Amino acid sequence: MTTAPLSAIETAEAVRTGARGALDTLDAALDRIDDLDPALHAFTTLLRADGRSAGAAVDARTVDERAGLPLAGVPLAIKSTVTLDNPVVAPLVAAGAVPVGITAAPQLCTWGMTDSDAHGITRNPLDVSLTPGGSSGGSAAAVASGMVPLAVGDDGMGSLRIPAAACGLATIKPGRGVVPTRLGRDNWGYLAESGPLARTVADVALALSLMANRPELADVGEVPDGTRIGVSTDSPIRLGRDLVRVHEPWKRAAREAADRLRGDGLVVVDTPLPAPRDPFLYLARWTSAVARAAEEENLPLSAMERRTRHHALLGRTLFRRGGAGDGATRWNRAAEVLRVDITAAMETAGVDVWLTPALANVPPEATDWHRRSWGRSMWASMQFSPFTPLANVLGWPAATVPCGVTHTPLGRRLPTSVQLMGRPGSEATLLALAAVIERNDDDDKADTR
Repeated sequence: MTTAPLSAIETAEAVRTGARGALDTLDAALDRIDDLDPALHAFTTLLRADGRSAGAAVDARTVDERAGLPLAGVPLAIKSTVTLDNPVVAPLVAAGAVPVGITAAPQLCTWGMTDSDAHGITRNPLDVSLTPGGSSGGSAAAVASGMVPLAVGDDGMGSLRIPAAACGLATIKPGRGVVPTRLGRDNWGYLAESGPLARTVADVALALSLMANRPELADVGEVPDGTRIGVSTDSPIRLGRDLVRVHEPWKRAAREAADRLRGDGLVVVDTPLPAPRDPFLYLARWTSAVARAAEEENLPLSAMERRTRHHALLGRTLFRRGGAGDGATRWNRAAEVLRVDITAAMETAGVDVWLTPALANVPPEATDWHRRSWGRSMWASMQFSPFTPLANVLGWPAATVPCGVTHTPLGRRLPTSVQLMGRPGSEATLLALAAVIERNDDDDKADTR
């Protein structure tokens, strides 16, 4: 039996008390990366000099000074979309985190599978035949493998929640503007937010509190009195019927999570989650956000991978007008109608939070999707991850947390996960609910040992 890697909170406590040095902790992380990453391709660049500088600064502090560092010596992986001086990373480093490396993402962060011409194929540590999801797939692989306890990613249509669910991790996409970040001129058409990936809800809460400068979020409290949860396992992508099938293990995960919340004295009711009335809303916002990102990076079509070029062309042409911008356009009106429908459904059912499966199926295979057609990548992304875009279009916070287990085609055990979504300002409630589900999941695992 192997020893589980320390969490971010446990690592910081060891460094604060002097049981470990920050530089020793960094060296151990780099050794794990040297050992594991050749097979996983989670990292694109290692920040050895930056890491040693940050680690030395932590070690140079007195015990009393280190006591004020919530992330003292915690190795940190950073998605390629942000830099060390980004307002989402800087507070983590100021809290003592030690940057270790930059993690892989698909081109322009477009896809739910992390692979590219530039950096190869990133693999899922739980089953290397599968993708770790995307677009923050490198960050998720880095944490799930135990190379680091904490990573930064961002989420434009599920890019934190998809890889977290694919790799059995916890995460939260904060609501719009909660975490100051720079992700292009307008944060991917106002869809994208930055957030943390970790193995525990407590680590996610601590990192979010620092990123948002909201200290009260660090301590995961009780679920507020009177909180009611609506659970829906219906496919959220429908064209006269359920276009994408939600497989039974993921439906079961939502039902199990609902039972755990009921067991904690909470009211959970089954109620359908409205789908967009305009079936092209998600596609319009997604493609035009990618088109705008390509323009901001001055990336010509000729330099794009096959699937991304097609995606950006759709955004520039068919869906360009208002897909990822301001104004009274068809797509913004459709998003507002969806917000009204969701809010009305919540009020009718008397619920405060939605609970759904996080994914609809196990992740696709880890392969060279970047060499395949737009249609194949598009269908692969939709088929296993139809639940996440809603929170981005609404600008609402959403969290994922493991619950239950399934098996991959190779017979590997893979945690299933659920998604929790609430109105703006509900981050603390979502974390509290996630902690209840996580606690019961840990109890179930203990019972089966």
